[in-house]
Amino acid sequence: MKHYWETVNHHLITGSSFRFKGSILYWISLVVGIACSEPGKESNSTEPPEENQARHATKFKLYQDRVEVLEPWPGAITSKIYNTKEPIEKLVVTSTTHLPFLEMLGLQETLVGFPGTQYIYSPEFRARVDSGKVKDLGPDGALNLEKVLALNPDAVVVFDMGRESTSLDKLEESGIPVIYNSDFLETSALGRAEWVRFFGALFQKRRQADSIFTTIEARYDSLSNLNFGSRRPSVLTGVMYGDTWFLPGGQNWSSELFTDAGAQYLWESDSSSGWLEVSFESVLDRAINADYWVGTSSFGSKDELISQDQRYASFLPYRENKVYSYSKRVGPGGGFDYFESAYARPDIVLEDLISIFHPELVENYERFYFEILPGKE
Repeated sequence: MKHYWETVNHHLITGSSFRFKGSILYWISLVVGIACSEPGKESNSTEPPEENQARHATKFKLYQDRVEVLEPWPGAITSKIYNTKEPIEKLVVTSTTHLPFLEMLGLQETLVGFPGTQYIYSPEFRARVDSGKVKDLGPDGALNLEKVLALNPDAVVVFDMGRESTSLDKLEESGIPVIYNSDFLETSALGRAEWVRFFGALFQKRRQADSIFTTIEARYDSLSNLNFGSRRPSVLTGVMYGDTWFLPGGQNWSSELFTDAGAQYLWESDSSSGWLEVSFESVLDRAINADYWVGTSSFGSKDELISQDQRYASFLPYRENKVYSYSKRVGPGGGFDYFESAYARPDIVLEDLISIFHPELVENYERFYFEILPGKE
């Protein structure tokens, strides 16, 4: 089988959950002391840390022999510090966003369990699931404690949206180290991607992780500095969930990607870094004549989109067939690769977006994640 990241890295070289897996947040975003001898354990030492080595990430600090997660869950007031000297041979992760970092670092064989394996896109990890080397640890992303204990992993990397503490406490009480990952709280695309260095530190692969991130960072910077001229096409994103339209705030990493791709995100003046919840009427008033509509959740066609709400047809990009979805890469179980590898490769996402907004700057480029939503012309 051709290695999945050979395909991803071709774009780089040539230029050419815990419980929330099925939740709204998954579909739209797609979430103290010195370490002792065991991963995930903390001590009460007050030894001052060395200088932080992270460049873009704001939710972790990287030191010589440990890594500190500053905000393990939204609003956390204490950090978590993990030893990076002890080897990890068997690992469980709980979000598809963790998987590409393992694959980039050649650590596929360390993964022994994942909750909701049907959501995995990566062909290599899918093969390991199919062969029984990666066990499914619970439906719809709900972690089954008994199954985790049976695997006896060296650590479990988790994400906590703020409502998982009881379940995670039980996991820690069982003696299995829990490592919090809060990449979903980063506000910049490169900040999210820099978490490859977090995994590199855990597995004593710092130099390799640094090299990978530096290459991604350089390519992202090169693309964002293209000459877009004075034309900044306007862009709308998101869809309705119930009576609410979810949109990234103006300081959200998604908004940053639109800006860096030479577009005008219509909510870019908003000061929040999270997600906005607005009415359909408010979105229609501001974005009815948007140039593009990029990001329509899991809808597979314009017909599906309008079947949810006929009012979507009022938007100019719908009528002009300028609606784009991140649905080009979908796995056999319905998992979107965008919610798996895109957070680790913002440079590829950026070039995809540039090819939509300014195709003349990236001629002959084949989009990796995005495609025009099929349907009526």
